[in-house]
Amino acid sequence: MQRTIVVALAAALLGLSACPGRSAEPAAPPRLPPELLRKIEAASPDTAPAEPAKPRKVLVYGRVPTHPESVAACFAALPILGKKSGAFETVLSGDPAVFLPESLASFDAVVMNNTHEAFPLRPENFNQLPPDQQKAAIEREDVLKRSLLAFVSGGKGLVGIHGAACSVRWPEYLALVGGSYGSHITESVWIKAEEPKHPLCAMLDGKSFEVRDEIYIFKEPYARGKVRVLLSLDLDKTADPQKRPDKDYAVSWVRPYGKGRVFYCSLGHVPEVYCNPVVLRHYLAGIQFAIGDLQAEAQPRP
Repeated sequence: MQRTIVVALAAALLGLSACPGRSAEPAAPPRLPPELLRKIEAASPDTAPAEPAKPRKVLVYGRVPTHPESVAACFAALPILGKKSGAFETVLSGDPAVFLPESLASFDAVVMNNTHEAFPLRPENFNQLPPDQQKAAIEREDVLKRSLLAFVSGGKGLVGIHGAACSVRWPEYLALVGGSYGSHITESVWIKAEEPKHPLCAMLDGKSFEVRDEIYIFKEPYARGKVRVLLSLDLDKTADPQKRPDKDYAVSWVRPYGKGRVFYCSLGHVPEVYCNPVVLRHYLAGIQFAIGDLQAEAQPRP
């Protein structure tokens, strides 16, 4: 077990690669406390909800500047989750070049790890570049954007973790994810499954669970007619945040996109969330759904 933890942490710390031609390499995420890593390992399930149809490879993309602890915890947790369950192999990166078509072709799904940036596919040092290089970077960014949308619509998967729906100035991407950050609360809340028998909710056994995290309140393009909500706040046990008149506080959902599949979960800001066995099993089921190994209904239920 200890060797698995060390391998996963090394991958999390060393998996960020530099974008060709950039003046500085992406900053490595901070080291996680060993005790937190042990808790992640212990909380991760030994088996996956579905047998992989073939060896699967998942790209986990994230960068440090806005939420270093969140990014680091997710980078550490997902390799453990994939390896321990046998569901998938992970490749970790903060290099936008991984979104070139020839690179994406080797993956079954992409996980956007707290990509809490206005322009997550631009070089991190974009503002320091001279005008001609900025122009070239924007042109390259357009190629990468089209590549990701085509990747998912062509039959692959996208997974969004927490900040993946926040700050991004890219309407087509937010439409792909299914929602955008509007505001948040940070407190202990109870979360329930809206479809207890749905394959991505089976780990709850029909029961609510408590978690302390930064809980997003969503705005357009979020709408029940566009996504299939799986988890939401249990207002029988949690005080209404008074952020939406319709009391619609979605936490996770799925949706189809062309021939592909999207899973988004707003949990994942507080590092300790990655030690919660229910959350990890929900992530695992969501990733397997996005890959295509776990069959589940994804059509919206208005």
